[in-house]
Amino acid sequence: MIHSVEKCTACRTCQLVCSLYHDGECNPSLARVVLHAEGLRVRAEFTAECDECARCARYCTYGAIEKGK
Repeated sequence: MIHSVEKCTACRTCQLVCSLYHDGECNPSLARVVLHAEGLRVRAEFTAECDECARCARYCTYGAIEKGK
């Protein structure tokens, strides 16, 4: 998965979609994508449990996440 720091607004939609799909509840702490604030920028990290289903990318309103090639 590829994350664009420039496009990310930290809306957490990626985390909500991920946790809902994989765990059946909207809970960012269960998501396989973790957001890290670095000043005004947000960096996404994908955990080892991420299976690259790309639900986070599909529902990212700002196009900040893409499936890797």
